Amino acid sequence: MAAFAYKTGPAVSKKAKKRLANLHAYPTLETFQNPVTRGIARRLANDGFRKCLNEIDFEYRLTDVEYGEAACVKYETRSSKPGDTIILFIHGGGFITGSPHANAAMILPTAELSGVEAYGVEYPLLPEGRFPAPIDSVDRLYKALVAEDPDRKIVLFADSTGCAIALAAVMRWREEGVASPAGAVLISPVVDGMGASDTHITLNSVDPLYNADNGKAWRKLFEFYAPGEDLSSPQVSPIYGEFKWAPPMLVHAGTREVCLGDAARLSEKAWTSGGDATLRVFDGMYHLFQMHWSLDEAKRAHQDIANFVTRVRR
Repeated sequence: MAAFAYKTGPAVSKKAKKRLANLHAYPTLETFQNPVTRGIARRLANDGFRKCLNEIDFEYRLTDVEYGEAACVKYETRSSKPGDTIILFIHGGGFITGSPHANAAMILPTAELSGVEAYGVEYPLLPEGRFPAPIDSVDRLYKALVAEDPDRKIVLFADSTGCAIALAAVMRWREEGVASPAGAVLISPVVDGMGASDTHITLNSVDPLYNADNGKAWRKLFEFYAPGEDLSSPQVSPIYGEFKWAPPMLVHAGTREVCLGDAARLSEKAWTSGGDATLRVFDGMYHLFQMHWSLDEAKRAHQDIANFVTRVRR
């Protein structure tokens, strides 16, 4: 699939073109469902995430910590300092791969640019971590952080399937009367288990990482995540929920990813509900390009996120 990288517009940076030429498709869902191949597939995926840390050119530290019964990773950089705001990171990985450590390259640049401390939640992965276990983990950490300092502002930062977990948690907090986050950063959101977005069809041939199979791949993934559940339930697929209650949202997506449709629909739903949502679409970019800090496009994206964090923390 890397051959698609050779057909890029002149606006795409040379580094990004080279990166596109070397991308490989994610392992199929079947390789994760098979107990014989699951461990190998997970290790390969996580190794790919970890390699992105080689592009980080500033000092950072990752520390395992606990808040009550909530396990998490604390992210510190040379400029991030304790204060009145923290970022709560919910990593993606198809509910199957990833971790706060492996996916650290996604959150560290924003922590550095915004000067805000960040925490990444540990949640159970499939097949053990079926719905709603990941949401429960986010819920425990968020409530522990709120209990520690009710006046502190918390900005959610989620990517890919982590966005479905994050928004489901926000809906739960609204129903329970728990204080809402100050804002939510949603990178390449995967928030529709029905796979209904048109870009699953129109962009499938130019996405170097996914084969959406006309949305069927998304439905299979969410059926694995939430077996027996209604995939159009807002707790499973937040795109079908109400968004007039939502905190300010910043949504990122690229023109070379099938997730663009979810990002567009999510933003539109927030707008039509009277919510505060900003959609940024990056020309020529692929799923989670923000993890590749050496790219000019990633630097601009993280500066945009840092500006959003600064705005909502005021």
